[in-house]
Amino acid sequence: MALSVLGIACSPRRNGNTTSLLLEGMKTAEIEGHITEMLYLSDFKITPCQGCGACSANGVCVINDDVPKLQERLIHADRLILAAPIFFMGLNAQTKILIDRMQPFWALKYLHHQSLANPAGPDRIGLFLSTAGTQKKDLFKCAERSIQTFFHMLDIKYAQPCLYGGIDLAGEIIEHSTAFDDVRKATQRLIS
Repeated sequence: MALSVLGIACSPRRNGNTTSLLLEGMKTAEIEGHITEMLYLSDFKITPCQGCGACSANGVCVINDDVPKLQERLIHADRLILAAPIFFMGLNAQTKILIDRMQPFWALKYLHHQSLANPAGPDRIGLFLSTAGTQKKDLFKCAERSIQTFFHMLDIKYAQPCLYGGIDLAGEIIEHSTAFDDVRKATQRLIS
């Protein structure tokens, strides 16, 4: 059965390291016969959450921007590969804004008790890909916690991520000895 695999490139650099990893994962899923869609957050107009709480009433945000397009794709994806870099020991701003704007999904799930997953569909699974310039201890801990919470809210199981420290300059991931092979294998596990 062909799965729908959604890839979201969250880096502000269109050809950044995390995007390169995501492209490898998406290529792997496509070769395996799955339906793929790649989105670049930089192509979407996304306003930060205003914390107004309006979405608590009915799970709909009052801000008029491109977020509903992203929500629609997130709801219907069988698999999600999200690629985001680490800035200042946490998720970059674009990724955090995306997650914060999913507050309507939180309201639907926890206030209105509506599942976002299709009960007749396959289990939903997500893969997190990330790079960071430093190699500090617990470098990805904060980002992983946010991504895990985001996936949980979307009824998406969190797969073993592919995380690479010491990758800072644009294109530097190409020099990593295992990164692309790791992502191919992680994607194969994701879609098997």
